[in-house]
Amino acid sequence: MTVEELRSFFGWGAVCNTVFLLVLLILYLSFRDTINHLYSHAFSIQKETINAILFGVMVFYELAIFTFFVIPYIVLRFFM
Repeated sequence: MTVEELRSFFGWGAVCNTVFLLVLLILYLSFRDTINHLYSHAFSIQKETINAILFGVMVFYELAIFTFFVIPYIVLRFFM
């Protein structure tokens, strides 16, 4: 695999995962009450806890995108 192919892989991976994360965020914000209702009845936890867990998962996913796609892309783009 060449540097150009790796750069393209990491760049498009970052774009695709970021779009996926934004779609998840928009869906969550659009259907927050329904999601809270389903999770609160299924797992017997409070709505505030559900919100904290889901936003924590989104932040973790964002950090994973940054760590595994954006940083390698930047390194390959500007330092190689």
